[in-house]
Amino acid sequence: MWCIGKIEKFICDNKWTLGLLLSVLLYANDAFAVFESLRGAGTTIFNGLRTIIYPAATIGIACVCIAGMFGSFNWKWLIAILIGVFVISFAHETADLAGANIAGG
Repeated sequence: MWCIGKIEKFICDNKWTLGLLLSVLLYANDAFAVFESLRGAGTTIFNGLRTIIYPAATIGIACVCIAGMFGSFNWKWLIAILIGVFVISFAHETADLAGANIAGG
């Protein structure tokens, strides 16, 4: 129940901003151009992050395993790193599927 009150307060406090955002997105003459530019920006960001995240995750997994050799293995860190790598690995394919549906192909 408390969450609904916060959502109502957020909507009430930001009604003009939300109205402007919805009017720009829903009533634009060429809404496809907006979503296509967002998709292009997302692809650029993903490609840049991919070159950083995989080596960082490899170092993180190695550090968790080295800590395990000294008796302080932390399952939460290992699972968090593995879930993060899983999400990053499949985010691109999910975005491609969504983009293909938007583009009509």
